[in-house]
Amino acid sequence: MDSDTGAPKRSFRLVPLREEGLERKLALAFGFMSFIPVLLLTLVMLDYMSLSLAVILIIPSALLGYFFVVAPTIRSVMVVTQHAKAVTSGQAPGQLNVSEQNEIGELAKAFNRITQELEEKIDELESSRQLVKKLLARIGTAIVSYEGIDNILNLIVENMAGALEAQMGSLMLLDGEKQDLYLKTGWSRGGEAPDRDRRVKLGEGIGGWVVKEGRPMRSAGTAEALGFSVNGHPVEGHVLCVPLKLRDHPMGMLAVLRDADGQAFTDDDESLMASIGSQVAVAIENYRLNLDVERTYVETIMALAMAVEAKDPYSAGHSKRVGYYAAQLGAEMGLDEEMQRVLNDAGVLHDIGKIGIKDEILLKQGHLSPDEEKIMQQHPIIGEAIVKPVRSLGKAVTLVRHHHEHYDGSGYPGGLKGEAIPLGARVLAVADTYDAMITDRPYRKRLSQETAVAELRSLAGVQFDPQAVEAFCRVLQRKDAHRGASAPVDQTPTA
Repeated sequence: MDSDTGAPKRSFRLVPLREEGLERKLALAFGFMSFIPVLLLTLVMLDYMSLSLAVILIIPSALLGYFFVVAPTIRSVMVVTQHAKAVTSGQAPGQLNVSEQNEIGELAKAFNRITQELEEKIDELESSRQLVKKLLARIGTAIVSYEGIDNILNLIVENMAGALEAQMGSLMLLDGEKQDLYLKTGWSRGGEAPDRDRRVKLGEGIGGWVVKEGRPMRSAGTAEALGFSVNGHPVEGHVLCVPLKLRDHPMGMLAVLRDADGQAFTDDDESLMASIGSQVAVAIENYRLNLDVERTYVETIMALAMAVEAKDPYSAGHSKRVGYYAAQLGAEMGLDEEMQRVLNDAGVLHDIGKIGIKDEILLKQGHLSPDEEKIMQQHPIIGEAIVKPVRSLGKAVTLVRHHHEHYDGSGYPGGLKGEAIPLGARVLAVADTYDAMITDRPYRKRLSQETAVAELRSLAGVQFDPQAVEAFCRVLQRKDAHRGASAPVDQTPTA
């Protein structure tokens, strides 16, 4: 600093040309290409220099200004321009290597940062696109391959958590009456068990807040926030939770948890999950509406089944007993619980087609004529048409149609033979015939159990499946079987 004036001293240093600012470079270029030639020409005019010497000096000065100052600057600008064109055309230009350490150098550095961020965004978008594609493919396969809303929701949660690289995922639904959330389904990569008894008050915790506010949330959280019961060390990580809404009415929430060491959830993850959540909300609402319609239809069908029995006092309770016997026989033959339920439903509904048969034929005291017999044989087909629209009874439809087929092929309506007859229909035929034999009919008195069993065995291999007959005989040997058939058990088909 100057001791007299107090002003800072100026320091002068030589700076490499490539480090000079663009303004000073242009000044130097102007000096070499304009000022110096003018100065030399002035000296010539004043006779201080010969013209030939001035020309010799002017030419190198102009070349020096262009090649050493202007040309490198133009080349640097052209490199930046070419990279900019490459970006706008959708190409990957790579990094700019500009030796300039001035405004052009700063521009190149900024361009490199922008292109790097752009490439990262493109990679994120491609990753999101692949994520959506993979998730939709998995969910699409699940919807095609499985029946029932529960199976579909389970697979959506599992595949959504897998696609988002999460450790666990869950779906909680709102109980409108109690104003709290209950766990509908959950999936965990580590095998943690969902807490089926867990209830979350509306507004409490991550899930309760998301449902009440109707907004997604990304935060740190534990497995308990997703409805999991974790013994020992709690599972913690990044939580992403989105609400399930339909026409602004809250329905529940979807949530996933990613390991704490993993990357936090992004805006793309949230958008993807929110989109899935909106579709899940629509699917659940449609299922509920269809369930209401189906329940009404089932109740109508049951009313028809009861109307059939009301016509004929001799057949009162027959359908329920057939359903019970068929389910017992199915269990004896090793059929699973689902098939036992189907057998019960089919037994209750097997004669519903008789609602379409005229009373003079249905209630005739004597034997039917051939023409009347043909009309009566239409009741399985009529029954099939009545039951078929009910989705939950879909597996019982075939049994209703074929419960009068005979093992030797002499039955109706299809004349099926042996193994070609559905197993459930073969089981139903034995149960139906047995109950008909041990109850009073307009044309005969009931048979004893011993006589009915002997009749079944005599027709094994002709009218009935021999294995089904023998299995049914074992069922009848159990003392509780006959009592159970007359017990007041609810045999209503399950929808």
